[in-house]
Amino acid sequence: MSLIQLENISKSYGKQQILAGVSLKINDGDRLGLVGRNGSGKTTLVNIIAGQVFDFEGKLYKAKHAEIAYFRQDAQLDSDTTLRQEMLKVFRDLRGIEDEILLICEKLDTQPDNRNLIDELSLLQLKHEQLGGYDYEYQVEKTLSGLGFTELEFNLQVGRLSGGQKSRALLGKFLLQKPDLLLLDEPTNHLDINTIQWLENFIETEFKGAVLTISHDRYFLDQVSGKVIELRSCQIKEYRGNYTSYLKTKGIADISQQRLYDKQQQHIAHQEEFIQRNIAGQRSREAKGRQKKLDRLERVEKPTSELPAMKIDFVTEARGGNDILECLNLGIDFGEKTIFTGINAEVSRQDVVGLIGPNGVGKTTFFRLILGDIEPTVGKLRLGRNLKIGYYDQEMKGLASSNTLISEINELKPDWSQEELRNYLGRFLFLHDDVFKVIAHLSAGEKARLIFSKLLLEQPNLLLLDEPTNHLDIPSIEALEVALNEYSGTILVISHDRHFLNKIANKFLVFANSRATLFPGTYAEYKAHLENHQRSETSTSIKGKKKGKTKNRGGNDTSKERVLIATESKKTKRKKRKVPQSILS
Repeated sequence: MSLIQLENISKSYGKQQILAGVSLKINDGDRLGLVGRNGSGKTTLVNIIAGQVFDFEGKLYKAKHAEIAYFRQDAQLDSDTTLRQEMLKVFRDLRGIEDEILLICEKLDTQPDNRNLIDELSLLQLKHEQLGGYDYEYQVEKTLSGLGFTELEFNLQVGRLSGGQKSRALLGKFLLQKPDLLLLDEPTNHLDINTIQWLENFIETEFKGAVLTISHDRYFLDQVSGKVIELRSCQIKEYRGNYTSYLKTKGIADISQQRLYDKQQQHIAHQEEFIQRNIAGQRSREAKGRQKKLDRLERVEKPTSELPAMKIDFVTEARGGNDILECLNLGIDFGEKTIFTGINAEVSRQDVVGLIGPNGVGKTTFFRLILGDIEPTVGKLRLGRNLKIGYYDQEMKGLASSNTLISEINELKPDWSQEELRNYLGRFLFLHDDVFKVIAHLSAGEKARLIFSKLLLEQPNLLLLDEPTNHLDIPSIEALEVALNEYSGTILVISHDRHFLNKIANKFLVFANSRATLFPGTYAEYKAHLENHQRSETSTSIKGKKKGKTKNRGGNDTSKERVLIATESKKTKRKKRKVPQSILS
C-alpha cells in the first residue's frame, strides 16, 4: 500500500532552487535511505513528507489514517516529567482504557449481576487486548534499555538529561509509537556503537512500518536501507539495494552516462561541422537534412558533476618523539563515582587509536586528562616530549560566535591578505560571500568544517578528535579519511562511525565496566574478535543448560500467562490509589 506519494514537487527559498520536479512513492514496509550533500535539500524533502512545509509546488498524497513520526535533532520533550512518564504518554489511550476498566470493576463490586456493566467490561478488555494489553510497560523498559538508559535513569526528570540523552529519549518515544512511516534525520548522532546496533536490529526485526533515513553513517545505511534515494542538483534518483550497492550501481551508471554523452557530443560536433561547411554549397540540401535530424535528436543528459570535497592536508610543525603517552594504573573519580580505574596503555608515534565504548564511560574524560583540564585521582598519565595537540571538540566550543569566518581565520593568520584568507576558506567549501557569514548563524556542518580549517593551521603532531564525523556529509567524511591516513602524526579519535573507524584506526582503547583495554588491529578485526568471544560464551552457556534442565520458574511464561501476571500486578498497583486515574491526565 502506498503511504506517501509526491508528484512533481518543487521548492525554492528565495532565488535558491532546492527541489525541482521531484516525484517519489513510499510504500508500506519500505526501507529507504536518503543521501546527498549538506544543503542539498534532504531535510526540506523530509519536512514536506512530514507535513511541516506547505508552500511548495506539486502534489502530495497521504494515505488515509497513515501515522507519521518524525525524529529530528531539534525536537522537544516535556522537561517536567520523568523519562518513564514521557514514554508512557505514547500509551495514553491504552492507560485511559485501564482507568475505565478499574472504575467498572469497582461498580461490579456492589452490582455483580449488572449485565450492562459486564458487557461494557468485556468490550473494554477486548479493546485493551487488541491495543497490546499490559505489555506496554515491558516495551517501554525494553526500548529505554536498548537505547542505553539504566533503570536508575528511567525515573530521572527529562529536564535533567543531557542533550544526547534527550535525543535518545525522543527516538525511543517515536519507536514506541510504531507509526506507519518513521522519518529519521541523523538518528545515530548521539548513540554509541552498541545502541546503533540495537537500533539496526529493532528496525530489521521488530518495526513493521516504513522507514526513511537521512544519515551519514554508511554502516547504518547498509543495515537499514533496501533502497537508496540520492538527492543531487535538486532532483532524485532511486537505486535498489543498500548503500554499498548504491555506490557500485551509481559508479557504473555514471560511467555509462558519461560515455553515452561523450559519444553523442562527438556525433553532434561532426554533424555541425558538416552543416557549417556545406550549408551554402552544392550539398546544401544534405546539410539542411542533417540539421533537421539534429533538431529532432533526443539529447543525452549531461552527467551532473560532483561538487568538490574539502581539501584537507594535515601538516606537523614538529615531529615529536616516538613515545606519545603512557597510562600507569590511571583512574579518575567524580565525587563518589568512579569513571574508570586501572588503565595501563601505551601510545606510540603514528598510532591511530579509536576510543570506543558506551556513552558515559569516560572517553571524553580521558581526552580532558590528556589536555590537562583535570587531574587523575590515581595513577599517572605521562605525555611525550615536544607534543603539539590539536583538539576537535564535539561541542564545537572553540569558535567565537560573533566573528565572521574570515575574521576567525585572520586571527590565526594576521599576515595573510584577503585573497589568501578567501582562497584558504574555499578549500573547506566556503565560497564567495560565505566567508562573511557570522559564526553564530552557521549550521553544525559548517562549524565542523571551520574547526578543521583551524586545526590545519595549528600544525599539531597529536590529534584528539571527539566525534569528528557527527555533522559532516559523506563526501566530507571521505575527504577526512584520506587526510588522516596521510597524516604523519598520532591520532586518538572518539567515534561511533564504524566505517570511519575501520578506515583509519589501527588500535582501539575499549572502555567498559570502569576499565579500558588496548586492542591492536582494525575495527573489522576487533568486531571479529568480539563475535568469536560471544560465540564461545554462548557455546559454554548451552553446554551448561544441557547438563541439567529445570522446570519453568517464571522465566518462560506463555504470552497469556504474562498478560495475566501483568494484569494482576497492574490492578494491585492501581487499587492502592483512592481514585483510579491516569498519571498522564
